[in-house]
Amino acid sequence: MFRKNSQQFIHTHKDEIEKLWKERRITASSSYDHAIETFITCMIHDGFLGYFADFFSKEEEVHKGAIVGIEQACYRHVPHCTEVDVPVSAVVQPFYLIRDILLETEEIQQHPTFILPLMKEVEQFFFRLISVIHDIYASTWKNKLLAQRSAMMELSAPLIPLFENITVMPIVGAIDTERAQLITQNLLYGAIKYESKVVLIDITGVAEVNTMVAQHIIKAAEAIHLIGAECIVVGIRPEIAQTMISLGIDMDMLTTLSSMSQGLRVALEKTGKEIREIN
Repeated sequence: MFRKNSQQFIHTHKDEIEKLWKERRITASSSYDHAIETFITCMIHDGFLGYFADFFSKEEEVHKGAIVGIEQACYRHVPHCTEVDVPVSAVVQPFYLIRDILLETEEIQQHPTFILPLMKEVEQFFFRLISVIHDIYASTWKNKLLAQRSAMMELSAPLIPLFENITVMPIVGAIDTERAQLITQNLLYGAIKYESKVVLIDITGVAEVNTMVAQHIIKAAEAIHLIGAECIVVGIRPEIAQTMISLGIDMDMLTTLSSMSQGLRVALEKTGKEIREIN
Protein backbone atom coordinates (compact mmCIF):
# COMPACT_ATOMS: atom_id res chain seq x y z
CA MET A 1 0.00 0.00 0.00
CA PHE A 2 2.83 2.35 0.88
CA ARG A 3 4.39 1.84 -2.54
CA LYS A 4 1.53 3.78 -4.12
CA ASN A 5 1.75 6.40 -1.37
CA SER A 6 5.45 6.88 -2.10
CA GLN A 7 4.66 7.58 -5.74
CA GLN A 8 1.90 10.02 -4.84
CA PHE A 9 3.99 11.69 -2.16
CA ILE A 10 6.92 12.43 -4.49
CA HIS A 11 4.66 13.59 -7.33
CA THR A 12 2.85 15.90 -4.91
CA HIS A 13 6.08 17.43 -3.59
CA LYS A 14 8.00 17.42 -6.89
CA ASP A 15 8.19 21.20 -7.27
CA GLU A 16 9.20 21.63 -3.63
CA ILE A 17 11.87 18.92 -3.96
CA GLU A 18 13.25 20.51 -7.12
CA LYS A 19 13.47 23.94 -5.50
CA LEU A 20 15.11 22.73 -2.28
CA TRP A 21 17.42 20.43 -4.21
CA LYS A 22 18.78 23.37 -6.19
CA GLU A 23 19.30 25.40 -3.00
CA ARG A 24 21.18 22.53 -1.35
CA ARG A 25 23.38 22.01 -4.42
CA ILE A 26 24.39 25.68 -4.34
CA THR A 27 25.30 25.36 -0.67
CA ALA A 28 27.27 22.14 -1.19
CA SER A 29 29.64 23.68 -3.74
CA SER A 30 32.68 21.94 -5.21
CA SER A 31 35.30 22.50 -7.90
CA TYR A 32 33.04 20.64 -10.33
CA ASP A 33 30.00 22.91 -9.80
CA HIS A 34 29.44 23.88 -13.44
CA ALA A 35 29.66 20.35 -14.82
CA ILE A 36 27.52 18.90 -12.02
CA GLU A 37 24.87 21.62 -12.31
CA THR A 38 24.69 21.14 -16.08
CA PHE A 39 24.31 17.39 -15.56
CA ILE A 40 21.58 17.70 -12.88
CA THR A 41 19.68 20.33 -14.90
CA CYS A 42 19.69 18.04 -17.94
CA MET A 43 18.49 15.12 -15.80
CA ILE A 44 15.62 17.21 -14.41
CA HIS A 45 14.62 18.39 -17.89
CA ASP A 46 14.62 14.73 -18.94
CA GLY A 47 12.00 14.00 -16.25
CA PHE A 48 14.22 12.64 -13.48
CA LEU A 49 11.88 13.52 -10.61
CA GLY A 50 8.89 12.05 -12.44
CA TYR A 51 10.82 8.80 -13.00
CA PHE A 52 11.88 8.91 -9.35
CA ALA A 53 8.22 8.96 -8.28
CA ASP A 54 7.07 6.36 -10.81
CA PHE A 55 9.80 3.98 -9.67
CA PHE A 56 7.54 3.24 -6.67
CA SER A 57 4.42 2.56 -8.75
CA LYS A 58 2.47 -0.63 -8.15
CA GLU A 59 1.81 -0.82 -11.87
CA GLU A 60 4.59 -2.92 -13.37
CA GLU A 61 4.62 -1.08 -16.71
CA VAL A 62 4.93 2.30 -14.99
CA HIS A 63 7.69 0.97 -12.72
CA LYS A 64 9.63 -0.51 -15.67
CA GLY A 65 9.11 2.67 -17.67
CA ALA A 66 10.66 4.68 -14.84
CA ILE A 67 13.72 2.41 -14.80
CA VAL A 68 14.15 2.70 -18.56
CA GLY A 69 13.69 6.47 -18.39
CA ILE A 70 16.33 6.87 -15.68
CA GLU A 71 18.83 4.66 -17.50
CA GLN A 72 18.34 6.48 -20.80
CA ALA A 73 18.74 9.87 -19.10
CA CYS A 74 21.94 8.68 -17.43
CA TYR A 75 23.39 7.35 -20.68
CA ARG A 76 22.60 10.69 -22.33
CA HIS A 77 24.10 12.95 -19.68
CA VAL A 78 26.63 11.11 -17.48
CA PRO A 79 29.20 10.87 -20.34
CA HIS A 80 29.50 14.68 -20.25
CA CYS A 81 30.84 14.37 -16.70
CA THR A 82 33.33 11.69 -17.69
CA GLU A 83 34.58 13.84 -20.57
CA VAL A 84 35.54 16.67 -18.19
CA ASP A 85 37.00 14.24 -15.61
CA VAL A 86 34.40 14.76 -12.88
CA PRO A 87 34.90 12.00 -10.25
CA VAL A 88 32.06 9.52 -10.01
CA SER A 89 31.67 10.39 -6.30
CA ALA A 90 30.99 14.03 -7.21
CA VAL A 91 28.31 12.92 -9.70
CA VAL A 92 26.57 10.67 -7.20
CA GLN A 93 26.71 12.95 -4.15
CA PRO A 94 23.99 15.49 -5.17
CA PHE A 95 21.35 12.75 -5.43
CA TYR A 96 21.68 11.94 -1.74
CA LEU A 97 20.52 15.46 -0.94
CA ILE A 98 17.05 14.36 -2.07
CA ARG A 99 16.86 11.85 0.76
CA ASP A 100 17.42 14.59 3.36
CA ILE A 101 14.87 16.83 1.66
CA LEU A 102 12.21 14.09 1.80
CA LEU A 103 12.82 13.55 5.51
CA GLU A 104 12.39 17.26 6.21
CA THR A 105 9.01 17.68 4.51
CA GLU A 106 6.14 18.58 6.81
CA GLU A 107 4.03 15.64 5.65
CA ILE A 108 6.72 13.14 6.57
CA GLN A 109 7.23 14.81 9.92
CA GLN A 110 3.53 14.38 10.59
CA HIS A 111 3.62 10.69 9.62
CA PRO A 112 6.85 9.30 11.13
CA THR A 113 5.70 5.72 10.55
CA PHE A 114 6.20 6.32 6.83
CA ILE A 115 9.87 7.25 7.25
CA LEU A 116 11.35 3.75 7.44
CA PRO A 117 9.41 2.17 4.54
CA LEU A 118 9.93 5.28 2.40
CA MET A 119 13.68 5.32 3.06
CA LYS A 120 13.96 1.61 2.24
CA GLU A 121 12.38 2.17 -1.16
CA VAL A 122 14.35 5.35 -1.76
CA GLU A 123 17.56 3.41 -1.06
CA GLN A 124 16.50 0.81 -3.65
CA PHE A 125 16.06 3.59 -6.17
CA PHE A 126 19.44 5.13 -5.39
CA PHE A 127 21.13 1.74 -5.56
CA ARG A 128 19.73 1.28 -9.08
CA LEU A 129 20.65 4.83 -10.12
CA ILE A 130 24.19 4.68 -8.77
CA SER A 131 24.78 1.26 -10.33
CA VAL A 132 23.92 2.70 -13.74
CA ILE A 133 26.22 5.69 -13.20
CA HIS A 134 29.07 3.43 -12.09
CA ASP A 135 28.53 1.17 -15.13
CA ILE A 136 28.76 4.18 -17.46
CA TYR A 137 31.95 5.37 -15.78
CA ALA A 138 33.48 1.86 -15.93
CA SER A 139 32.61 1.53 -19.61
CA THR A 140 34.03 4.98 -20.38
CA TRP A 141 37.27 4.25 -18.51
CA LYS A 142 37.61 0.95 -20.34
CA ASN A 143 37.10 2.65 -23.71
CA LYS A 144 39.63 5.34 -22.80
CA LEU A 145 42.18 2.73 -21.77
CA LEU A 146 41.60 0.78 -24.97
CA ALA A 147 41.98 3.96 -27.04
CA GLN A 148 45.17 4.88 -25.18
CA ARG A 149 46.51 1.37 -25.62
CA SER A 150 45.68 1.47 -29.32
CA ALA A 151 47.42 4.83 -29.69
CA MET A 152 50.48 3.55 -27.83
CA MET A 153 50.55 0.43 -29.97
CA GLU A 154 50.38 2.54 -33.12
CA LEU A 155 53.28 4.66 -31.89
CA SER A 156 55.20 1.54 -30.93
CA ALA A 157 55.46 0.36 -34.56
CA PRO A 158 55.66 3.36 -36.91
CA LEU A 159 56.91 3.05 -40.49
CA ILE A 160 58.93 6.16 -41.31
CA PRO A 161 59.87 7.28 -44.85
CA LEU A 162 63.60 8.13 -45.08
CA PHE A 163 64.09 8.63 -48.81
CA GLU A 164 62.00 7.94 -51.88
CA ASN A 165 61.20 4.19 -51.88
CA ILE A 166 63.08 3.65 -48.57
CA THR A 167 61.31 3.33 -45.22
CA VAL A 168 62.38 2.28 -41.74
CA MET A 169 60.55 0.78 -38.76
CA PRO A 170 62.40 1.19 -35.45
CA ILE A 171 61.20 -1.36 -32.89
CA VAL A 172 61.78 -0.79 -29.19
CA GLY A 173 60.82 -3.11 -26.33
CA ALA A 174 59.25 -6.54 -26.20
CA ILE A 175 57.38 -8.11 -29.10
CA ASP A 176 54.33 -10.21 -28.28
CA THR A 177 51.81 -11.74 -30.67
CA GLU A 178 49.49 -8.71 -30.66
CA ARG A 179 52.32 -6.26 -31.31
CA ALA A 180 53.79 -8.55 -33.99
CA GLN A 181 50.48 -8.46 -35.86
CA LEU A 182 50.48 -4.65 -35.63
CA ILE A 183 54.07 -4.52 -36.91
CA THR A 184 53.18 -6.66 -39.93
CA GLN A 185 50.04 -4.61 -40.59
CA ASN A 186 51.88 -1.28 -40.39
CA LEU A 187 54.70 -2.61 -42.56
CA LEU A 188 52.31 -3.67 -45.32
CA TYR A 189 50.12 -0.56 -45.27
CA GLY A 190 53.12 1.75 -44.93
CA ALA A 191 55.14 0.05 -47.65
CA ILE A 192 52.25 0.42 -50.08
CA LYS A 193 51.53 4.00 -49.00
CA TYR A 194 55.15 5.14 -49.40
CA GLU A 195 55.80 2.91 -52.44
CA SER A 196 58.70 1.29 -50.62
CA LYS A 197 61.22 -0.82 -52.48
CA VAL A 198 63.34 -1.38 -49.38
CA VAL A 199 62.08 -1.58 -45.81
CA LEU A 200 64.55 -1.44 -42.92
CA ILE A 201 63.47 -3.08 -39.66
CA ASP A 202 65.66 -1.78 -36.84
CA ILE A 203 65.68 -4.13 -33.83
CA THR A 204 68.45 -2.33 -31.96
CA GLY A 205 65.95 -1.53 -29.19
CA VAL A 206 64.63 -5.09 -28.85
CA ALA A 207 66.17 -6.44 -25.65
CA GLU A 208 65.54 -10.13 -26.29
CA VAL A 209 65.16 -12.08 -29.51
CA ASN A 210 63.79 -15.58 -28.95
CA THR A 211 62.28 -18.08 -31.37
CA MET A 212 58.86 -16.40 -31.33
CA VAL A 213 60.30 -12.92 -31.98
CA ALA A 214 62.51 -14.24 -34.80
CA GLN A 215 59.56 -16.03 -36.41
CA HIS A 216 57.49 -12.85 -36.26
CA ILE A 217 60.30 -10.91 -37.98
CA ILE A 218 60.60 -13.58 -40.69
CA LYS A 219 56.84 -13.52 -41.30
CA ALA A 220 56.89 -9.73 -41.54
CA ALA A 221 59.73 -9.94 -44.07
CA GLU A 222 57.81 -12.54 -46.10
CA ALA A 223 54.77 -10.26 -46.14
CA ILE A 224 56.91 -7.37 -47.40
CA HIS A 225 58.38 -9.61 -50.11
CA LEU A 226 54.87 -10.53 -51.31
CA ILE A 227 54.10 -6.90 -52.17
CA GLY A 228 57.33 -6.53 -54.14
CA ALA A 229 59.59 -4.87 -51.59
CA GLU A 230 62.75 -6.10 -49.88
CA CYS A 231 63.25 -6.26 -46.13
CA ILE A 232 66.57 -5.59 -44.37
CA VAL A 233 66.86 -6.27 -40.64
CA VAL A 234 69.40 -4.04 -38.89
CA GLY A 235 70.59 -3.86 -35.31
CA ILE A 236 71.69 -7.51 -35.08
CA ARG A 237 73.99 -7.35 -32.04
CA PRO A 238 76.52 -10.15 -31.36
CA GLU A 239 74.48 -11.57 -28.49
CA ILE A 240 71.35 -11.64 -30.66
CA ALA A 241 73.25 -13.38 -33.46
CA GLN A 242 74.52 -15.99 -30.98
CA THR A 243 71.00 -16.52 -29.65
CA MET A 244 69.64 -17.05 -33.15
CA ILE A 245 72.38 -19.56 -33.96
CA SER A 246 71.83 -21.47 -30.71
CA LEU A 247 68.08 -21.58 -31.37
CA GLY A 248 68.68 -22.89 -34.89
CA ILE A 249 66.70 -20.05 -36.48
CA ASP A 250 67.04 -19.93 -40.28
CA MET A 251 67.59 -16.32 -41.29
CA ASP A 252 68.97 -17.11 -44.77
CA MET A 253 66.06 -15.45 -46.53
CA LEU A 254 66.73 -12.15 -44.74
CA THR A 255 69.39 -9.55 -45.28
CA THR A 256 70.70 -8.88 -41.77
CA LEU A 257 73.18 -6.16 -40.81
CA SER A 258 74.61 -4.93 -37.54
CA SER A 259 73.86 -1.23 -37.85
CA MET A 260 71.46 1.26 -39.36
CA SER A 261 74.25 2.97 -41.30
CA GLN A 262 75.11 -0.30 -43.05
CA GLY A 263 71.45 -0.97 -43.77
CA LEU A 264 70.92 2.52 -45.17
CA ARG A 265 73.95 2.19 -47.43
CA VAL A 266 72.64 -1.11 -48.83
CA ALA A 267 69.13 0.32 -49.25
CA LEU A 268 70.50 3.29 -51.20
CA GLU A 269 72.43 0.95 -53.49
CA LYS A 270 69.37 -1.22 -54.10
CA THR A 271 67.30 1.83 -55.09
CA GLY A 272 70.02 3.35 -57.29
CA LYS A 273 70.82 6.23 -54.92
CA GLU A 274 73.92 7.49 -53.21
CA ILE A 275 74.87 10.20 -50.78
CA ARG A 276 77.55 12.60 -51.91
CA GLU A 277 79.32 15.47 -50.20
CA ILE A 278 78.62 18.88 -51.71
CA ASN A 279 81.70 21.07 -51.84
